[in-house]
Amino acid sequence: MPTALIHALALTKRAAAQVNVDLGLLPAERGAAIINAADEVLAGSHADQFPLSIWQTGSGTQTNMNMNEVLANRASELLGGVRGEERKVHPNDDVNKSQSSNDVFPTAMHVAAVIALREHLIPELKVLHKTLSDKAEAYRDIVKIGRTHLQDATPLTLGQEISGWAAMLAHNLKHIEDSIPHIAELALGGTAVGTGL
Repeated sequence: MPTALIHALALTKRAAAQVNVDLGLLPAERGAAIINAADEVLAGSHADQFPLSIWQTGSGTQTNMNMNEVLANRASELLGGVRGEERKVHPNDDVNKSQSSNDVFPTAMHVAAVIALREHLIPELKVLHKTLSDKAEAYRDIVKIGRTHLQDATPLTLGQEISGWAAMLAHNLKHIEDSIPHIAELALGGTAVGTGL
């Protein structure tokens, strides 16, 4: 499973634990242990505990349960338990409280996508746009033959051609940025069939 998705799922579990504590649904000590375990996953620890392939059911149940088990085991250890002997935090009753694979996994996918867009793709596209804009200016006086339909056409400058690429990139970048609020809509709360039951 991609690390970005594992981290987004850990972030989702972390937030759910905090909300469940805030609402009085989860004891504060258990919630804090789950949050600390999730923070460890977010920091890159326990990566070897997520061996699952991307090929699984559409709801992501296997990955959701894998995360629940990892966080429950580590949270139990943080509370003084011994792995395999004493479970102080339950994977379903505590870590997965108020959640379902059908809302948690799509939420994690959306969170991972928004993070990837904001932290990686958009900044890199802005660098590319600036590079193209700079090259368009630098090559504004270099005349070349235009091409269309596999044949020569009217002349234009290399700068004009590159400025077209920069304009297209700026237009598409705006579409990507405009999509983020829609991708950031989360499926949490619907549970298994969307009714919240």
